[in-house]
Amino acid sequence: MSRRLTWLVVLAVVVGSLVAAEQAGRPPLTNADRVHALAGDFACPVCSGQSLGESDVPIARTIRSSIRTMVDDGRTDDEIRSVLVARFGEDIDYTPGGEGLTGLVWVLPVLAGGAAAVGLGLALVRWREGRSGGQPPRPLVVGGVLLVVVAAGLLVARTAGQRPTGGSLSGDIRSSTRTLLVEAGVADPEEAIVLYSQVLEVQPSNAEALAYRGWARWRNGEGLSARSDLDEAVAVDPSYPDVRVFRASQRHSDEDHIGAAADLVVLDGLAAPPIVGDLLAASRLRERIAAGLASDGDLLAALEVLDSGLSADPENGSLLAERGWLLVLTRTPELVQRGLGNLDESVAVEPGDPHARAYRAVALATVVGRPGDAIADLEVFAAVDNPPVDLVDLLVGMGLLEG
Repeated sequence: MSRRLTWLVVLAVVVGSLVAAEQAGRPPLTNADRVHALAGDFACPVCSGQSLGESDVPIARTIRSSIRTMVDDGRTDDEIRSVLVARFGEDIDYTPGGEGLTGLVWVLPVLAGGAAAVGLGLALVRWREGRSGGQPPRPLVVGGVLLVVVAAGLLVARTAGQRPTGGSLSGDIRSSTRTLLVEAGVADPEEAIVLYSQVLEVQPSNAEALAYRGWARWRNGEGLSARSDLDEAVAVDPSYPDVRVFRASQRHSDEDHIGAAADLVVLDGLAAPPIVGDLLAASRLRERIAAGLASDGDLLAALEVLDSGLSADPENGSLLAERGWLLVLTRTPELVQRGLGNLDESVAVEPGDPHARAYRAVALATVVGRPGDAIADLEVFAAVDNPPVDLVDLLVGMGLLEG
């Protein structure tokens, strides 16, 4: 009997050690790991056979963004599951919980395996009984196997349960992510991508990290992943100004001028810092998008995106010049006169702007037949240091400037 008790104690110690080792040895999930795992546990509401993690339709991206935000806000997986099920119904949940009646889904297979183990144990006991003629220690065998079964069932149910944010490796999320963002801001593109990825491991809903990683990837030639990051950043925080500029530039490069213009119109309604306006001015992004729309035959949309910028900055000489030029190009008398008015305003605001001078010179000399009036604009343009090459080519092509 003492030998049997010894084996029972050893069995209990082994099972307890396995349970403890599994819980202690399993590395804590980062927030990004949790978001990825949760996205795989829920079905896309409008897709066929795809999880939220697999689908790229707008509603899937929106739900993933909600999951990111809830994870970073400290919500447990149970709470997130409850929110999504309440919002979209039970069918969205691929994975039943580890508690209540649904916990039987996890425990029953273990119990079935345990029952098989009990049967095997009893068969072995009978075999030994037949050989030795003694009484089988059935209660000990059954008790030991049941102990293993119960421990395994609890372990599986616990593993299937949900993990709070406190178990992550994030530490102080705000301080750690801010330090990484500062470091990424002065790093080269490849190192910056790594640093932004580290931020997103800790805080997947960080729109700044998503936006700037997307922009770094775009400059690094990683178009597909860049587009994904920028779209996710907009989904996470539609009011973040920087990502609107980045995505507008990306869309313009992809010749999606309508999408680019839409981002800038949204940007105009945001409280963007001055550096965003400086970036737009230096790149002439709005003017280039408007020119792209006009070349696609959508003059109205081109004027709308320019007017949206002018509503925030009525004395923006560059936007006035572009607006005037697009109207002049229609060669419709009434629109040409309006365009010349815009060009006059632009010159009055920024007398040295090369675009205003070049555009007005071409309009006066070739559209309204007043070449003499274009001389002053050409002289100012000729005095500009390093004038834009496209303007030089325009004036040379019109015979207004020597090559």
